[in-house]
Amino acid sequence: MKKILVIDDEPTIRIFLNEILEVWGYECIEASRAQEGIDLIKKGGIDLLLLDIQLPQMNGLEAVQKIREIEKEMPILIISAFHNMKNVVEMLEVETQGFINKPFDIEKLKAKIEKELEGE
Repeated sequence: MKKILVIDDEPTIRIFLNEILEVWGYECIEASRAQEGIDLIKKGGIDLLLLDIQLPQMNGLEAVQKIREIEKEMPILIISAFHNMKNVVEMLEVETQGFINKPFDIEKLKAKIEKELEGE
């Protein structure tokens, strides 16, 4: 079973994603802060990351830079309601696999996750 890490400071988003990912057949792990998620990634076994941009203490873009120092190949999908062009460009520059707007379209989310995990 593929393991997906969700890093988002909103409990309702984490709960929703946990439930939907389990329905789709994935194991979901949650973190409310970027550093907590980074610590989980260091332990290994994460197949894909769903990462919010707006996080306390360390934003998602900073987190991606730190994560890429540890894990260069793991797919990262940014999930956020904050979607201006400056952040999209920055996100692409730090090697993520895409951007999903909140509130997200469930079928688009599922398709993006499946696309990233199908080659593993």
